[in-house]
Amino acid sequence: MHLFVLLLSVLFSPSALAFEASEMQESAHTVGKGNLQLHPGLFQSSYGLTDKMDLRTHVAAQYFGFNAQLKYAVMQSETSAFSLEPTVYSEWPWAPLGFPSYSAGARARYSTEMGKGRLNLGVGAIYDVQKVTFRIIQGDFEADRGIELKAEYSASIFHSPRVWAHEAEHPDDDTWIFKGVRVPVIIGYEIPTNDTSTWNLVLRAHPLNIVNEGSWYTEFNPSWNHIANEKFRYALGLNVVVPGNPLPIADDELSDHIADAEGDDHMRAWMDKFPQTPVAVFPHVAFWWRL
Repeated sequence: MHLFVLLLSVLFSPSALAFEASEMQESAHTVGKGNLQLHPGLFQSSYGLTDKMDLRTHVAAQYFGFNAQLKYAVMQSETSAFSLEPTVYSEWPWAPLGFPSYSAGARARYSTEMGKGRLNLGVGAIYDVQKVTFRIIQGDFEADRGIELKAEYSASIFHSPRVWAHEAEHPDDDTWIFKGVRVPVIIGYEIPTNDTSTWNLVLRAHPLNIVNEGSWYTEFNPSWNHIANEKFRYALGLNVVVPGNPLPIADDELSDHIADAEGDDHMRAWMDKFPQTPVAVFPHVAFWWRL
């Protein structure tokens, strides 16, 4: 019991500390030389190589492929910053259904104090080559069911509908390759409520996809962020995502192929178990350490 009380006091004790300008993911500020901002979940972790340059990565996403980003602050002061951020992603070779998918490009961010809070703006240009595999394979013979056909697909299939608006190349019956440029745009505003808490309202969109008559993928992410102690922070909020369920497929031929698949384990089957809605709302929980 005493250990439990001690843990709560460590995690949620009041603090006179305020959020650093670099703590919100959309900020153009860097974390500072030798400092580590560790996000084990949704967002990028950052390590300060110099006072003006961070090395960043999604730790959890390393499971799917190598990803890295540099953030270089061209201009940085206590009240504003402008950064350039080259980025790269590559599917791991041991995931053959999605390999050799990759992405490369850069983002620019600008942060400045505005009113009682801080405005964060970002825009990027990312070139993607996304290999999607979807095929029907023959299962084992079962006396009561015969030979069952099963769907097998790459994890990359869940990325293509959201951020690629281009028709795919179709080199064989099982493979679709999406190639093109996307332009992610981010608008965020931080609203401090006191010394230890702030609201962060973020809109993320891909307008070039809409221009190309592709996916209208947009995300609105309001969250309440709190400083628990000198090192530990957490955030609670919502992710409001368009499109919702079912997840649209960027290529009509691939979409038809998936819709025609039989069995209980293909992606459309489990999507059908959830409500069909144009907007999906998910809880947002995040936590991180500043070390």
